[in-house]
Amino acid sequence: MRSDPAESPNRELQEKKRWVEPVTALLMALATLSTAWCSYQSAAWTRKSNRLMNEFNALERKAGLLSIQGIQQATVHTTMFMQMLAAQQAGNEKLVNFYVERFPPDVRKAYDAWLAERPFENPNADPHPFVPKLYEVRGTREAAEANAEAASSLQEARNAGTVSGQYLANTVLFAAVLFFASASGKFEQRRVRVVAFAFALAVFAFAVIRTLMLPQ
Repeated sequence: MRSDPAESPNRELQEKKRWVEPVTALLMALATLSTAWCSYQSAAWTRKSNRLMNEFNALERKAGLLSIQGIQQATVHTTMFMQMLAAQQAGNEKLVNFYVERFPPDVRKAYDAWLAERPFENPNADPHPFVPKLYEVRGTREAAEANAEAASSLQEARNAGTVSGQYLANTVLFAAVLFFASASGKFEQRRVRVVAFAFALAVFAFAVIRTLMLPQ
């Protein structure tokens, strides 16, 4: 019994497409797993970015509070010093001693150092005890440290957000791989089928390299 000549091209086409199906299935499976992995990593880095932003906001508020408290305390100390000078000018030594004895330790230290410069006799002496070399506003150092930590947290949050975006971009690439790999098996022309599959394979390799270069 002779075979139908029309069946030969179809059989030959089926033989040529056999190699595409298992390779395409493997490529699609890998692309699906890679998409899930990149989605997971994108979500994880987004959570890290949000956590770091919360730390940044907390540290920024802490630095602002320390600065405000320091300014308020410095205002009180300056007022006490001015009242002490007014009492001294009025010759009320009892009131002078009252204020001096109630100076906080840091203000008393600055005041004693200022008196050691003989300000009422030495024209080169500091004008008051609250110059930076004699007096440090309370919380200044802590506020500076909090600001530095806040800046570091902000930079890390931005970096984490960038990584999250890159992982998300990779999911788009893997989605393109799934589309072209799936479409490659449906084309009848061998050249179109090979080009679609080769494009899917190239995009997959590019996406995998991008993923491996990103921090985990």
